[in-house]
Amino acid sequence: MREVFLIIIFLVLIGCDGQTKTNHKTTTDKMETFDIENFEKNKGRGKIYDDPHIYDYKTQDGLYIVQSKYEQDDYYSEEVSKEFSPYRYRYTYDLSGYRETEMNEFNNSVLVTKGYDKNGKLIKETNFDKNFKHTFEQIREIVLKEKQVDIYDTRQAVALRHDTPDATLKKYYQIHVLKSELVGGEWYSQPNYSFLIDDETGKIFIHE
Repeated sequence: MREVFLIIIFLVLIGCDGQTKTNHKTTTDKMETFDIENFEKNKGRGKIYDDPHIYDYKTQDGLYIVQSKYEQDDYYSEEVSKEFSPYRYRYTYDLSGYRETEMNEFNNSVLVTKGYDKNGKLIKETNFDKNFKHTFEQIREIVLKEKQVDIYDTRQAVALRHDTPDATLKKYYQIHVLKSELVGGEWYSQPNYSFLIDDETGKIFIHE
């Protein structure tokens, strides 16, 4: 999706320390693997990226898959997303195709990172939600109620969260509401207005 004026200027990287835990339970009944043979056969034939190291495609249920491996990498990478959804999932696999890491994001805010051993068992997990009183799901309900805007639809808004211990407002969510329209089969968006939500209280502040 090509979105003109789409709040690139708003997407600032956040830095926040997660709470780490160790877990020796297997996360799924079968080990998650990367189809190396299929990737090698199709790399460079993607629909979006013109790159000999990348293979991208869309599944029947609307997921966008981007797989890659560059010569200097000792792993395969995979990114999974869906059009108009703020959620993104990033994975790395070793050279045998077994999953090593997983990162779940909401826009550019990291939600969870996971690490796996060679047997596919979850050995390390960092949940960044634990640093905040409100989750994105709870923030969504606040914004729907107060502004009738759905942050789960990137045509309507982009929601980011920040942890700034030295600032007056230490932990907060930043909501950028968009004005979007469908033109010639493509969505075009531009900033409409913005506001903040205090993570401690859930109170909305107008962002000048």
